[in-house]
Amino acid sequence: MVHMMKVSICIPAYNNEPSVRRLLESIERQNFKDYEVIITDDSVTDGIKKLAEEKSYVKYYKNPQCLGAAANWNAAISKARGEYIKIMHHDDWFTDENSLREFVNMLEEHPEACLGFSGSRQEEKEKSYERHIAPEDAAFIAQDYRNLYLGNTIGAPSAVIVRGSIMAEYDEKLTWLVDMEYYMNLLKHTPHFIYTEKPLVSIGVGDDQLTEACRDNKELNVFEYGYIYKKYHLESQEKYRQKLLMILLDAGKSEEEVTAYGFPKGVYRREMRKKLFSKIKWKLTHRI
Repeated sequence: MVHMMKVSICIPAYNNEPSVRRLLESIERQNFKDYEVIITDDSVTDGIKKLAEEKSYVKYYKNPQCLGAAANWNAAISKARGEYIKIMHHDDWFTDENSLREFVNMLEEHPEACLGFSGSRQEEKEKSYERHIAPEDAAFIAQDYRNLYLGNTIGAPSAVIVRGSIMAEYDEKLTWLVDMEYYMNLLKHTPHFIYTEKPLVSIGVGDDQLTEACRDNKELNVFEYGYIYKKYHLESQEKYRQKLLMILLDAGKSEEEVTAYGFPKGVYRREMRKKLFSKIKWKLTHRI
């Protein structure tokens, strides 16, 4: 009988061999050993391949062509055979030797949960700090998974562990909000989760991170928030309508463009006036 691994650690890699080495070394230090390690490689160099050859436990797959971020994440997950799936991005790593065991324990002790997540240690060049969900934010998500649309308080994919039996993929149409939509998709089918505030993973925050490149791209924000708005039929609640409306306003969209999302021109015109008035008021009150 073939032994089913408890955890599949999935690493969608793209260049950056030193960071992948750091991640693998953090995996080797784990005191929980019932895992497999899968690397799907989108790199244009052979650094990751050579590193994988050093590590006999790594299952290495070179993508025949560059897939892009979300598709590479899905490729890694598709190779997984473990009961639980633990995606780890190549610039992140386990904070200490107990991290993986604590991730596993969350799902073992809470069989109703489709996912578990932890706090994280954000590692910047000059400083580090801890991040975790506030209890009121966790309650907000538990009330309605769609509230994630108002802000991804779960965090990065590396801070999450998922049951392998849950059939969900990252939406390859998305770049900036791909992890948020993935959590919404999971919780749509099984609306139970468990979390710990402990920083079980360390997140490498650098200029090369995908999220940093997308954060200020207004056109990308309009497309992705608009796409999720339609996909999850969020027009039924005012708080979601207001979220998208503010994004459209910030991007300077025309009255004609916003009608595609179901906003009457009159409503948008009124919000544009409010925004203009707020700017004028701010300038008047902050004059030197």
